[in-house]
Amino acid sequence: MDRRDFFRNALAASGALLLPSTLASEAYADEVSEVLAQITKARADLKTLVGPFEQERTIGLLATAVKSAGEMSLVRPDRLRWELLPPDAVTYWVGPEGFSFATPRGAASVGKAAAGRFAAVLGDLLILMGGDLQQLRARYELTVPSKKDGITLRAVPRAEDVKKHVKRLEMRLGLELWTIKEVTIEEQSGDLSVIRFGKLKRDVAVDPAKMKPSKR
Repeated sequence: MDRRDFFRNALAASGALLLPSTLASEAYADEVSEVLAQITKARADLKTLVGPFEQERTIGLLATAVKSAGEMSLVRPDRLRWELLPPDAVTYWVGPEGFSFATPRGAASVGKAAAGRFAAVLGDLLILMGGDLQQLRARYELTVPSKKDGITLRAVPRAEDVKKHVKRLEMRLGLELWTIKEVTIEEQSGDLSVIRFGKLKRDVAVDPAKMKPSKR
């Protein structure tokens, strides 16, 4: 075999080895695109989503769990109110103007650039739970780890501003694909928050004043 034949056969062999992996990647990308299209269709007429949740936050270094209860109000396309009930007693708002929060001791509003990890996570959660999921593809690697009893969508950060804080976001949807069953936030610090939703109501009237940050 001369040198040209050797290189030609070597290239052909490497191509044959790479082909299954390439096909698998393309098939997986197609699966994600198909799932996003299904969720988008299910959300097409969704206006609001309101309901209770229970949040369990495991502090990595301490290996202890802190449990909280609260209510989520999402008004599509771009407003989220996340209220933790006492003893936590803190409410977060995310909207086009930025990120805000309030406690019994006062309130504060900051722009998106200054909001740090809270705005990054809550802003992306708003999109994950009720927004245009295509917006996440530039910032996250999306996969579909499960289709059992609904769909589970996993988002692993690509963007550096999110990657330094968050290891993964994960959302488990109900069979209707607009109902959210569970959201998981795994942080780079080792902290893990698992949020389990109760019965969510869709398209209920939400007072616009409720979706605006407190002036306290």
